[in-house]
Amino acid sequence: MRRRPEDFRVRELPAYAPDGREGAHLLLTLWKRGWNTEDAVREVARQLGLSQASIGRAGLKDRAAVTEQWVSLPWEAAGAVERFAHPDIRLGPPHPHGNKLRRGHLKGNRFEIVLRNLERPPAEALELAGSSLALVERQGLDNLYGEQRFGREGANLERGLALLARPRFLRRADLMFSAVQAALFNIYLLLRRRRGLLDRVLMGDVLRRLDSGGPFTCEDPREDQPRLEAGELCITGPVFGSRQMSPPAGTAAAELEAEVLANCGVEPASLKALGKKAQGSRRALRVFPGPIEVEPVADEEGLGGGLRLRFELPAGSYATQLLREVMLPVEKERGAG
Repeated sequence: MRRRPEDFRVRELPAYAPDGREGAHLLLTLWKRGWNTEDAVREVARQLGLSQASIGRAGLKDRAAVTEQWVSLPWEAAGAVERFAHPDIRLGPPHPHGNKLRRGHLKGNRFEIVLRNLERPPAEALELAGSSLALVERQGLDNLYGEQRFGREGANLERGLALLARPRFLRRADLMFSAVQAALFNIYLLLRRRRGLLDRVLMGDVLRRLDSGGPFTCEDPREDQPRLEAGELCITGPVFGSRQMSPPAGTAAAELEAEVLANCGVEPASLKALGKKAQGSRRALRVFPGPIEVEPVADEEGLGGGLRLRFELPAGSYATQLLREVMLPVEKERGAG
């Protein structure tokens, strides 16, 4: 994966179109190759004479990739946009919009990824990948956070756990604590998977309606289980914080969440002490990718042949988790699965 930036392409799917309101902000696309989002935004701010904080972005995109995402600029930057020039960063046409773009204001991402140097003959690899991905399309993808969330060699996770013991000192170390939140969610999801509970509604589970996004707690699993199986609902897991929506005390779902915190040595009082610094949320345990396409790729520039995958994921889900579904059979044969 990522033998070159062009092997990992991402296009952001916006949550809404520009509203045409003049005098406030501008929405436009930011295309980049080999740059992470923050460094690219810093370069845009430098050339346009803006503060970095005045540029809105909905998400962060990888460095080792070719990506296109939406950003917002202050209205007064309209005349300077056409003067921006950089060999690896491009700005699209600006559109009037009434609000600054905020983190999370995106529908999802469309990926085109090439995997090279296959350990199977091309025809066999294509067949295996197709079977694995067809299963993901039917059953959904386990919505685990990717390894990049934890920092190099898990450094952010280790520091975040240390800070959690003294939450009053957390302050702006949100990146480090977000690694703790991600790890606890992954542990919760994997615990349910190990116990065969990923597709089973428990009393007290916080469920989400897929049509409206509205959350509610399960009061009768016998009523909600058929709705889950019909694709009307999803089960959510905790992104622990000071006030995330939680299962009612004494229910099976509440006991499972308490078990995760206890096993990881996290005191509920420490979470409450975080206050507004990290209020927490809920995250779907499984997501359903958009239509997945897979096709063979011939050798290009001596990089080796492989497979090209195209798919969409909702905001916050990781393409690397879907790729593991393609690569996992080989890992299992090696004893690493």
